[in-house]
Amino acid sequence: MQIRSIGETIGAEVIGLDLKQTLGAETIETLRDLLTRHIALVFRHQILTPAEYAKAVEIFGEPMHSQYAAEFAIDGSPLVTIVSNQHWDKSGNRVKHGQIWHSDQTHRKNPPNYTSLYGVTIPGVGGDTGILNTRDGYESLPEEMKSRLDKMIIHNLASSGRARLADSTKNFILAPDEIAKPGRSHPLIRQHPEAGTKAIYFHALKIDYIDGMSPEETREFIMGLLDEIVNPKFVYRHKWLKNDLLIWDNRSALHQAFFDYDLSQERLLQRIIIKGTPPFGPAMPYQEDVANAQEPNGE
Repeated sequence: MQIRSIGETIGAEVIGLDLKQTLGAETIETLRDLLTRHIALVFRHQILTPAEYAKAVEIFGEPMHSQYAAEFAIDGSPLVTIVSNQHWDKSGNRVKHGQIWHSDQTHRKNPPNYTSLYGVTIPGVGGDTGILNTRDGYESLPEEMKSRLDKMIIHNLASSGRARLADSTKNFILAPDEIAKPGRSHPLIRQHPEAGTKAIYFHALKIDYIDGMSPEETREFIMGLLDEIVNPKFVYRHKWLKNDLLIWDNRSALHQAFFDYDLSQERLLQRIIIKGTPPFGPAMPYQEDVANAQEPNGE
């Protein structure tokens, strides 16, 4: 097994490993450490069925059901969902999954530690997945700004389906019929339980408001924060090849899909999320009783 850095501050490729094979405990521990350190790992040339894909990523934790499992899960593999540019909403508009920086399923008490994607059908050019290192992005900010962020708590919406980008000015439209759906509150700055590092943590389409700000002020603040940290040195853009497996640590990164390609060309990925624990940080310290408590739906 060889390791090759693929980004300035984020990302590594693992070479010479077949994830269909049974891996030893030492190798698994090494891969987990690499993922914590590099935030994102790439495994190329992995020829996997959906069941084999689900088994392969178990080395990083237990796969969990997606919020959208009922709509996009693969038959016979309920933990594997489809991410495709060939999905359409009821109005006939193309569904563009993940087109703004976010961490997955922040509305949950226990959002996923990791998200993984597997390349099935890839367009000829473009369609990258971007991974943003919010650990180094946070550390790059002035001390006064970091101190301010450390105190912030975000209140999340239950579904990003009720929020969408309205236009190029980055304004949001909210659907009133979903305003009452419950979400979760998390610290804006999340501390990594293994590394002890801090990182900026949110889903840009699920943010309702930050304590002390209106929803409108919150959105303006978040978009300004993104302008500060979305720097090429903090971003790894994965250029897909068929049979690539990409996995990243949601506790240290945001991600988005780039729609810079001919949308008549199919882009189809498979996706698995790995169970996590409640986010904690300076604004919401770790509480063991809260971390161990389980909600009625198992989240």
